[in-house]
Amino acid sequence: MKAAFNVFLVVIASLVCLVALEGLTRLIVDNGMIYELEMWKYAREVKVRDARAELGHRHRAGAEAQLMGVAVRTNSLGLRGPEIGEKAGPGVARIAFVGDSITLGWGVAEKDTFAHQVVDDLAKAGRKVDGFNLGVGNYNTLQELTLLRDVGAALKPDIIVLSYFINDAEPIPRYADSGWLTEHSAAWVVLRYRLDSLLRQFGEAPDWKRYYRMLYEPQAAGWLQTKQALGGFASTARALGAKLVVFNIPELRELKPYPFTDVTAKVRTVIEKDGVPFVDLLPTVEKLAPESLWVTVPDPHPNARAATAFAQGMTAYLLPVLDTLCRTEGKGC
Repeated sequence: MKAAFNVFLVVIASLVCLVALEGLTRLIVDNGMIYELEMWKYAREVKVRDARAELGHRHRAGAEAQLMGVAVRTNSLGLRGPEIGEKAGPGVARIAFVGDSITLGWGVAEKDTFAHQVVDDLAKAGRKVDGFNLGVGNYNTLQELTLLRDVGAALKPDIIVLSYFINDAEPIPRYADSGWLTEHSAAWVVLRYRLDSLLRQFGEAPDWKRYYRMLYEPQAAGWLQTKQALGGFASTARALGAKLVVFNIPELRELKPYPFTDVTAKVRTVIEKDGVPFVDLLPTVEKLAPESLWVTVPDPHPNARAATAFAQGMTAYLLPVLDTLCRTEGKGC
């Protein structure tokens, strides 16, 4: 009897400790800028599963969340930003911005995302343009293509801006059912993330440079899939009568010398063989201190400063594209 009572006390004490740990994590540890917690909130509050194997997940419509210190909202189509009409106005050139969390603007206010800044800068230059943001966190190139075809095509873009990042050659992740702790416990999310980081630091997991380079081995499944998807972007743009431009977003941890010029060259070759322009945005940031371009020191997603640099490079390239569109179709003038 006494032994059973002691077991009961241990169980109760353990539960109290776990509840206290959860409370402390949410009240003290969670300051709104902890990467793993913010990604957890993003998955819970903004993302929703999609049964299609080539998509996996998407944004829910009408979502609102505070992530990495900035407000994130989605419209009725699940796109970050305000509602957008089915058709652009008369003489308006419409730009679709396609990509992953970098295009979404992880940790960047909506007005500071390069998707927003490019449209704003072009409008200030006297051009008639609008645009929409198809960026979704954790997407690869196939998922980006699927969302463009599923949602973006119906909005009839005149220009498709594909922002390519080095991890876009990852295969589509597995979507195993999450356990109760993963779904509901902030403390467990932090603990698991820190344990994973520790194992990577002292275990056999490849470092980030080797990991990225491994994605581009000739027979890597993700790279083979990505090359096919890039061809799909070219054919989809032709079918829509849209101009496709691919902008390469550099990895911001090291910029000069840049460690992935060989990977950039591989991607350029695949894209240009379909007659699609490829613009490397490394020159827009390579003279800047890498840490000054990160959302936080442990999270090297491009911050607002980096987004502004990228937007300037994009705008400079797109102005002549709009000149051509103005002459041939009377749009974007």
